[in-house]
Formats: sequence, C-alpha cells, structure tokens
Amino acid sequence: MDTRVVVAIDFGTTFSGFAYSNQNNPEIITNDIWPQQIGSLKTNTVLQYDSNYQNVIKWGNPALAKKINRRKKDSSSKSVELFKLHLGNIPQNEKPPLPHQLSYEKAISDYLHELGKLIKEIVTTRWDGLRFFEHVLLVISVPAEFNDHAKDTMRKCLYNAGLTDSKESKKVEFTTEPSFMVVDCGGGTVDLTMRKLLKHNKLSEITERIGDYCGGSYVDREFLKFLSRKLGQSTINMLRENNYNQMQYMIQQFCQKLKFHFTGDPAGFEPFEFDIEDICPVLKQYCKDDIKEKMEENDWIIDINFEDLKSMFDPVIGKIIRLIRGQLSSSKNKCSAMFLVGGFSESKYLQMRVKEEFRKLVPPIIVPRQPSL
Repeated sequence: MDTRVVVAIDFGTTFSGFAYSNQNNPEIITNDIWPQQIGSLKTNTVLQYDSNYQNVIKWGNPALAKKINRRKKDSSSKSVELFKLHLGNIPQNEKPPLPHQLSYEKAISDYLHELGKLIKEIVTTRWDGLRFFEHVLLVISVPAEFNDHAKDTMRKCLYNAGLTDSKESKKVEFTTEPSFMVVDCGGGTVDLTMRKLLKHNKLSEITERIGDYCGGSYVDREFLKFLSRKLGQSTINMLRENNYNQMQYMIQQFCQKLKFHFTGDPAGFEPFEFDIEDICPVLKQYCKDDIKEKMEENDWIIDINFEDLKSMFDPVIGKIIRLIRGQLSSSKNKCSAMFLVGGFSESKYLQMRVKEEFRKLVPPIIVPRQPSL
C-alpha cells in the first residue's frame, strides 16, 4: 500500500476529533479548526437535520440545540446526538431514542461524511497531489467492548460517508481507545487496559481490555431521572417524544451550570435553582394537575442541593470504580501508575473518588492537563 498520510479519527459519543501526520515527517498535527469554532481540539458529535431528517443542516458545535426564541415558532430543524451508543452491545431501552425516520447507521454515516469533508479539505490542501483513497490510511479508535459486528458497521458507515472507496478497504485500521493503566472516561463508554513499557518505547498489553457504558452522559440520564421524580415520568417521556431539542438544551444547561463544576466538596457548593420557566418552559404543559399545582407554588423552580447532585454522579462513578478494581485484580503485575483520560475525567469529583479509592494501591494517579485529548 502506498500510504503517505495517516489520519487518526476519534469518533466519540459526545465529542470527536482527528489528527494527521505525513510518513516523511513524524510531526503529529491535531486539528483545531471546526465550523464556527477555532482553537478547540474536538467538536461536538451532534447533527442538525431538516424537518424530514434527510439532509444535514449543521454539524458539530453549531448543531447543538438552542434555547427557543419566544418571538419565533420552534424551528423545523432537529438536533440528534449520542447515536454512537447504538453501536454498543447494551439493552435497547438504554440506547438514546432516535426519530423513527432516522437509523443510527445513517446518523453515523452523515456525521462521518461531514467530518470526512473537513479531513479531505485539510490534508489535500496541505499536501498537493495527494490521492485520498490511495495515499491516506485511516486509524479509527473504537471502545474495547465493540464486537466484530460494530466494527463491520463502522466500515459500512465509513464507506457510506465517502471516507473509503470500499467496505473492505485496506486503508482502515481499528485501534482500541487509548490505555496504560489508562482509565479512558468518555461521554458514553469507559475503557481500561493495563500496559507495560518495553524497550524502544514499545507498549505491551498485559491484561484483556475491558469497558462498560458508564461515561459522562450517564450522569445526564441520572439528572433526567431526578426530574422525573419531581415532575413525573410521563412528563419527561412526553418532552422526549415531542420536544427532543428542548430536552437536549435543558441537559446542556444542567451540564454548564452544575455538572461541569461539581467537585464533591460540600463546603464550596451553593444550592442551585433550576428554573423550568426559563430553561424549558414547554415542560409545564406535560405536567399532571397535582404536580402543576405544586410547581406553581414553587414558581416552577426545582431546588438542587449538594446531595441531589452527588446522587446523580455516584451510580456512574461507582461503576467506574468497580471496573478499575476488577482490572487491578485481574492483573498479575503491580500497577505502577494510573492515567485518567477522556472528557469525563475532567470531573473533579470523579478524580477525587478515584484517588480516594486507589491511591494506596497505585500511588501516582495522573490526570493530564488536557485529559480529553
């Protein structure tokens, strides 16, 4: 194979990115130019479709659901996210809902198509005369728990996206997501592996890779469960079915105002007033009369205290801790260091819990300065 350029694609549940390098120059360049976004090394794994879910209008950060403009009717454009989770071997009821007009394969193919257009533009501009299908090797990171069927589906989607000229292309390689012990906490999955550094900076895998679905988006699910206890499960179900964009916007607000800032320290926490009328007013019309009456007495404000927020993190972090403990137990070699990487590992509370649990077993537990890279 005449490979001149290698492109590494991190197609993530919540964020995606890519890096590239020329065989004649070992410098690795990570892309930081995205639609309406410059300087970030990843963009959101989100698509915005037209009303029929046939054509992509926006992708990445610009496709995020926006707050409704009260002077205008709700836009006919529709945002879709978390579709990568449909590749995983998880119960159907745990997979995020997709519009009935849209298959997860089409969503993945459409996202990779948009990402692929940017990749092609950048590498063919940088290296004149580059023939993409002949000269570019694609290295795709996949979670440890992806089976052969999931990888075959990814190959099909890469072909549909125009990134390969054949579903059996030799210009595609899959690599499991980075590990060391690396605990790779992404938006959807958490992947672990123990590795050993050999001579000449080569890595040897010591134990079998393991992973599970307990990434950062599962905290968002716990938030929705919390709301369902306050407003009724039927209220959240109807919001999901009829106003999915507004549910996405509400979750974004939860992340920006609460989730990203939670440290696990009660001394530094201030109770938060989650204002339904301001953040997601459409919820009001789905509440049953008794709940509506109670919420009107509270001015449609839901108070979220320290224990409330902690209870949204704890089931997810508890699962991560059990994964780490199991991986350490299965290794015959002493673990000399642990690296927390991936977007969810930026959580100060997750870092604190992991260090509390394992600092006696693994003295250096390291979080890179930019763990999501």
